[in-house]
Parts: sequence; structure tokens; C-alpha cells
Amino acid sequence: MSAVHLEIKQALEVRVAEVLGPVMGMAQLAFPNESFTPTAGTPWASVHHLWARTSPGTVGVDGYTRRPGVFQVSLHFPFGTGEKAAVTAAQAVVDGFKPGTSLPRGDTTVRVQSASLAPGLRDAEWWVVPVSVWWLVHSVG
Repeated sequence: MSAVHLEIKQALEVRVAEVLGPVMGMAQLAFPNESFTPTAGTPWASVHHLWARTSPGTVGVDGYTRRPGVFQVSLHFPFGTGEKAAVTAAQAVVDGFKPGTSLPRGDTTVRVQSASLAPGLRDAEWWVVPVSVWWLVHSVG
């Protein structure tokens, strides 16, 4: 049984921890379906996996499958404190997921296609800056 989806998830999460851990602290990273409560006034980040439609990459029994997706990193900073810290953290994510970066995990290699930040938005007491990392995996089967 292939573990490609788990390996994709792990490769991306390990990398974001390497990139944002030193900037925000590991305790301030919220991963999917893990218990997390933000501390008022303390910046934090949440990550989400947006799986896209898979498609055949080649024809035949031994062909590969094209698996694209988006790794969404949402950076939360206290509202009203300016954008500098949020944009600095967003730049760290973009720099950590440069186009062409290979993230190996097990038998799977995630290849980053691009990373970019979107305009910030208010969410209650937080200023949220989303960063989208587009990735692609070619896997057998």
C-alpha cells in the first residue's frame, strides 16, 4: 500500500516547522486535527493541505500519477500592530519554499512549484496573512 499522501503531508509540515519554528516558535504552529489554542497577543500559524485533482502523467501499467496541491500557511498576528512582523514571517515561508525546492520523504519527493503571499485580512483580533505553496508530486501508481 502506498503512503504517498502521508509522505506529502509530512514533507510539507517538516519543512514549515524548519522555516517557521525559529521565527514564531514551534508551540505556535497549528497543524491539522491537532489540539491548539492561540494565546491572545501571541503570533501563530496554521497550516492546511488543499489536495487537488490527481491525473495520469503517462499511459500504461507502469505510468506515473500526477498529484498537485496547495499547502496553505496562514500567519496570524495581533490586529492593530502593523504589517511588518507578519510580512517578515510570510517572506520566511516564501524563502523556505522556493520554486524547485525538493522535499523528500520516504519514497516520495514533493517539488515546490511556487510560493506567494496574499493580501492580509482581519479575522476578529487577528491580522492574517495567507501564504500559498503550490507543489507537485509524480508517483508510480
